[in-house]
Amino acid sequence: MSDVEINPKSMRVFRITLTGLALLVVACRPGSFVEPENAASTDFTVLTLNLHTYQEIHSEGVAESELTDELARQRIDSYGPLFDRIADGITQLDPDVVCFQEVGEWSGGNTENPDSVLFGSSDSNMVHQILQRLDEHYFYTMDWSHYGFDVWLEGSAILSKHPFIDTGSRFISNPDNGHYEFWKSRNVPMARIELPGSGRVNVFSVHTGWWDDEEEPFQDQYRNLLAWAGEIAEPHETTFLCGDFNVPAGSRMQEFMTNGTGYSDQYALANPDGLFDATIGGAIDGWEDNDSGQRIDYILMNDDSLLKVEKAEIVFTEETYGIVSDHAGVYARFSRRIDSSARELPERRRLAGRDDD
Repeated sequence: MSDVEINPKSMRVFRITLTGLALLVVACRPGSFVEPENAASTDFTVLTLNLHTYQEIHSEGVAESELTDELARQRIDSYGPLFDRIADGITQLDPDVVCFQEVGEWSGGNTENPDSVLFGSSDSNMVHQILQRLDEHYFYTMDWSHYGFDVWLEGSAILSKHPFIDTGSRFISNPDNGHYEFWKSRNVPMARIELPGSGRVNVFSVHTGWWDDEEEPFQDQYRNLLAWAGEIAEPHETTFLCGDFNVPAGSRMQEFMTNGTGYSDQYALANPDGLFDATIGGAIDGWEDNDSGQRIDYILMNDDSLLKVEKAEIVFTEETYGIVSDHAGVYARFSRRIDSSARELPERRRLAGRDDD
């Protein structure tokens, strides 16, 4: 369409060398993904991706806050090739669980009564658009956090091949700041599944704020997330905290996430030389002053899990399935521990941000 242009920031972001990577239920069948010959039948795979709330395409000459129903519909329709690309990547990766952040849905102008919103009820919801393009059946749960870019409902979602035992969502941001009306509020969906041979798995799709933010510091949100995860997890159950943490890998902020918390950075464990591999590059929304690649998207897993990471890679880049957002995705494959030991070699533990005890 003549009034639509691709977001140039996102399309140039990943020209760098990368190593490796409310509640509704529906179904959806990624096709023929061929497992490696040595892959165990108990493998469990996870994908996380920030979808960027319909911001990869802009309506020329129109401020986002001025979008009409017609322009929003054009935006959604124009996103078709990106949704196709995401669905193709999911089909080939064949993940057991997918965590999405910045899931956009058109508000339809309903910004005055947010408590009446049923997130996921519109086909403009980005998860719906992706599921429509898949053949594999996925269960899903989602909830929203706030109005993104003034006019979109913005939330997070979890997709799973395995039926849910339980689902829920919780705001990890400060309730005194408000919820849906405050753009820095953060609402996290959670799902529990039963993994044959490896017990229960708890999954959180996470999108946190920024370190030392004056109104909504990351530190407080992360503490709230850990407290919630600790409430529901039983000993040796697996818990995944997946998503966009807005924390650069290799920084003291990442150490705060992993040192002494009982969780480790699974991408760094699988890629000892890849600590600084990037999932964003250059200036993007929320990182306007950034001039270099950063890894801010993570798959964290508890150290006493019965699973161990076998492989992790950054995906949805120019080289791997194509760019679909201002973030790349992270994909990881896990297997059951043979000796049930949760300890790693010291150098691998350090790269993942663990304490050396």
